[in-house]
Amino acid sequence: MFSPSLLWSSAPALFISGLAMLPWVSAAPTVNVALQASFNSAPYLLELLETAAEENTTSYFPLLDRIAEGHFLDCTTDQELHTTFLQTVQDDGHITTPEDLSSLQFALSIHSAAPRIEAHFQFYSTAVEPSLMVAQDAACPVWVYFDGKQYCSPALDRAQQDVEGLKGPEILPFDRVLGETAGQSGPPSVLYADITSPLFGQFHQTISSTARDGQTSYRVRYRPSATTTRHPLTVNGYGVELALKRTDYIVIDDRGDDKNEEEPETSDTEVVLESKELADLKPLSSTELRGLGLKTASFVMSSDDPFDTLIKLSQDFPKHSSAITKGNVSMGLLTEHRANREVLLPAGYNVIWMNGMQVEAREMDAFALLERMRRERRLVDSLRDVGFSGLEAVQLLSHPSIAESKVGGEEQRYDYRDFHEGEQVIIWLNDIEKDKRYQDWPSYTSALLQRTFPGQLPTIRRNVHNAIIPLDVTDMKDVQLLVESLQTFVKRKVPIRFGIVPAATTSASQEQAKVIYHLLDTYGLGAVFSYLEA
Repeated sequence: MFSPSLLWSSAPALFISGLAMLPWVSAAPTVNVALQASFNSAPYLLELLETAAEENTTSYFPLLDRIAEGHFLDCTTDQELHTTFLQTVQDDGHITTPEDLSSLQFALSIHSAAPRIEAHFQFYSTAVEPSLMVAQDAACPVWVYFDGKQYCSPALDRAQQDVEGLKGPEILPFDRVLGETAGQSGPPSVLYADITSPLFGQFHQTISSTARDGQTSYRVRYRPSATTTRHPLTVNGYGVELALKRTDYIVIDDRGDDKNEEEPETSDTEVVLESKELADLKPLSSTELRGLGLKTASFVMSSDDPFDTLIKLSQDFPKHSSAITKGNVSMGLLTEHRANREVLLPAGYNVIWMNGMQVEAREMDAFALLERMRRERRLVDSLRDVGFSGLEAVQLLSHPSIAESKVGGEEQRYDYRDFHEGEQVIIWLNDIEKDKRYQDWPSYTSALLQRTFPGQLPTIRRNVHNAIIPLDVTDMKDVQLLVESLQTFVKRKVPIRFGIVPAATTSASQEQAKVIYHLLDTYGLGAVFSYLEA
């Protein structure tokens, strides 16, 4: 099932086009399934720029310099632009390693930067254009917002008009700022531009030079291109299921199948995958289906290239399933499978780990995996910086000892008892085991198993549940908490033993803490409450 809320603010539309079978056509009908976003695609150069900035944020303004210089003007097709851009980011040292380049290619394939670019366009259409006169906006395809005015000349010598109601200086979530260090920057200048426009270069060179000199801060916000023909963006990275159901019912007699629950046999049998297209798929019996998962895993792990084999099987598993059933499970995999089942993995569950870290099922989409791989790559690179190799870094991160330390997720526990202080620190407000108000409660431990309402603690005469609260008796809110709320809980016989510790963070609180302890030791708990209530 596709959930469009994972990525797009507006739900994409699903387009299914079918080619009807005509009586004189013998070929099978084709069904084309595609997923399109509710907004149009951006210029490819802009998408390349933003995607590279996702991989390396410091590459953004240097690559903008390249665009302003006309480095990509000779590219006439998207393929040429793609090749030249990748070569440029490598030659300039922005993205050089095979891992980073692979991540860049993956991000381009799923259009991960498209929502950010569309946010630029939406901001310009909804917030900027209404603040401008239509004629002036058309006359200035590239312009600068500075000090509440619109400048249509790269020299910034004369303002075109005042722009009222435009929140230009505010940094938006999609902004990338040049000329801002340690939270300090010069007067903000915002360039609204189509970076593929010939006018962009002059504006960029002028404003970027002043930003690098510390005179201004500089950010670029994109506006839709008036010359480029845009088409709806095809969404990649999601699987679309098309279920075709037959109208007649097929009954398969599997009463002769072996129905025992034994695991598949373990022996060495060569499995040869189908290389030709099959006109009809052979149905599998219930016994063959029962051991299909283990046999598939064993076949993948025993192949020369497990990852390539997994991809091949996943792309057309029904065609290869009959061949897989003829094989058997290796003893090593079966032993590992049994151990995993005993430790953590029940039947019917799928779990994926990446460098020893479990990937949640809700994160199993292309976009979440891309972000996770980037985080893992940065972590591996940090280990490389201290002398580890890539293989050693992965082995360290996925070591069983590290995985075991992360299992359980129990909250930190503290020893609240004041035995070492002679039991003179905590002021207990009640004692469930000794106070008379609890004498009707059962004291045997089996009372913990008695039925109660959801969320209710069992009434047992044992100090099982304890709550220790530090209070500053010079703070009226803390005093009210004690004399009103906590005292009420005790009077209503809430099955919790309450205790307080007077805080001594200031000189005044230290003096009041001494008074509280003196009253408790000399006159008892009642005198403490009388003093605080006065």
